[in-house]
Amino acid sequence: MQNRVTTLFSSLLFVAATLLFIGCSGTSVAPSNKPKVIPAWVNALPPSDNDDYMYGMAIDVDRKSAIYSALNDMVAKLGTTIESSYESSQEVQGAYAKLTVNNKIKADISKVKINNYRVIKSHRLNYREFAVVVEVDKRKFVNGLKESLEQEKESISQEQKALVGRDIVTIYNTKKRLLKRAESLLPVIFIIAELDKKFNKKANLDFVLRAKKEFLNASKRLKFYVTGNRASTRFVNKIKNYLAQKGFRVVDSKRGALKINVKTTSRISRNGFAIAIFGIDISVYDKEMRIGGKNIIIKERYSGSLESAYKNASIDFEKEMKSKGINEVMGINLLL
Repeated sequence: MQNRVTTLFSSLLFVAATLLFIGCSGTSVAPSNKPKVIPAWVNALPPSDNDDYMYGMAIDVDRKSAIYSALNDMVAKLGTTIESSYESSQEVQGAYAKLTVNNKIKADISKVKINNYRVIKSHRLNYREFAVVVEVDKRKFVNGLKESLEQEKESISQEQKALVGRDIVTIYNTKKRLLKRAESLLPVIFIIAELDKKFNKKANLDFVLRAKKEFLNASKRLKFYVTGNRASTRFVNKIKNYLAQKGFRVVDSKRGALKINVKTTSRISRNGFAIAIFGIDISVYDKEMRIGGKNIIIKERYSGSLESAYKNASIDFEKEMKSKGINEVMGINLLL
């Protein structure tokens, strides 16, 4: 009996010793509460740009966002440098026209994307912050911009040449669109000129100026001659006034102009009560080629005076032009 008690006591002592050992072991491997070491570069300024490289630094929610922010920071610095070098406004005199470079430069430059970059430093600060420093090779960056610039200039030039023999609306629309594309090259031209002092900035600015001249010439050629039968007099005048208010040229000769021909018919319907129905058939011609048109039906209450109904119909026609626009009413597709 005594041996059984002794054995039980020894077993309990062993278990107690084991638990004590495990408890001590758990305490010895408790995680450290020491703060993470943040690299010194995170709180320092990014490296200064030099003749070969540009640098950007940013902290954002993750690595991808931090890289994007760092590249935007880099482009923003370029915009500030270029903007300050041109002050707030400068006129560049070309052989064909004047181009005003204003303080919109900075905003346009911010849209330029940098694809050729290298992440030289990165560090996760905590679960919601990531820091990076990016480096861009200036020579590769500039060469990439030059290549895209020349490709876009060639594309614009080819589209200009393809307009020979086309109708005036197509020419006007295309040259207006090409001018917008040419002007979008300005921030690229200014960035290249800032980073490569041997770059021929004037020749490239002249390219934009030529696109502007091409559009201005197309604008001068876009003029309207509006005519119609006797029943269309009020509608013809409404069209002329609308075009003039929108800044388009309205002429008295059809030579070299877009011809808008209006043919109006009218009839009285007496189905229950009298209604005057006006059919306004609009045709648009460039020389002898029809390039647009629309047929419009306007109904007015008829009280015994066709002239009164005609007057009300012309007022409603004017309202329709103002609400729907020239393209919808004339059946053409003019870039406004």
